[in-house]
Amino acid sequence: MEVQLKSDAAVAAALGRRFARQVGLTAPASAEVAVVVSELATNLVRHAGAGGTVELWCEAGWLFIRSRDRGPGMTDPARLFMGRGEGRPGPLPGESLGEGGAAVMRLTDGVHVSNREGGGLEVVARKRVILENRRHR
Repeated sequence: MEVQLKSDAAVAAALGRRFARQVGLTAPASAEVAVVVSELATNLVRHAGAGGTVELWCEAGWLFIRSRDRGPGMTDPARLFMGRGEGRPGPLPGESLGEGGAAVMRLTDGVHVSNREGGGLEVVARKRVILENRRHR
């Protein structure tokens, strides 16, 4: 999905939740997927300037969430996961809390972030697909 506006991020999160439910994740796990998609999509709008894309797919028991932007990338991509932490000042009015990357780490089973050749940042998160135990009566 193409993400350029804040409203695109909300739509992407809703579609991410629906996709997670369709592949069999539990309601709580699907809600976590929606948060991850929302955080990654919001970063595209807030930091990448030209926006980017969010994609979801399943492969070999994993749900993958990938965001790619057309921004300048990051000098140190690992900083995406640091959060505010101790000693970092709080956000100014209108700034983000700076915890999105840390939330993505907590809500998934693995995340890889890298600068893309030719510019931009790519984040790939994965979540184990643990199917909901649905009883048939």
